[in-house]
Amino acid sequence: MRKVPPALLLGFTLLVICFTISDASQEVISAYDLRQAYNANSEVTRQQYLNKTIQIKGVVVSKGMSRYLTPNVELSDRKDGPVLAICVLPRLDMNKLSNYAPGQNVTFSGRVHALNENRIIIKESKAME
Repeated sequence: MRKVPPALLLGFTLLVICFTISDASQEVISAYDLRQAYNANSEVTRQQYLNKTIQIKGVVVSKGMSRYLTPNVELSDRKDGPVLAICVLPRLDMNKLSNYAPGQNVTFSGRVHALNENRIIIKESKAME
């Protein structure tokens, strides 16, 4: 029987740990739950989510172009609810706005860019299948 080099075992173990940690950090949070977490404890929520990539789900309230000419989709917890999060898509994905309709349930992955009492902005957003 051949011996496996210790460096190979260590590398494989680290790879498994990295995949396990990255999968755990990609749990899906609803736009409503993220807003509630911020309202309950803003500092902890900022530390946990700001500048981190998350998966966020919600109901499409509207879609369009920002004043910076970036396509975005606004999410709430219900069809006619208040805007709880804004998912900003890359400019090259402008044609994908037609994929979204008010009342549609969606999940996006993106980086939390702003998290304050007025808004939650998720940049570099892409739709999850």
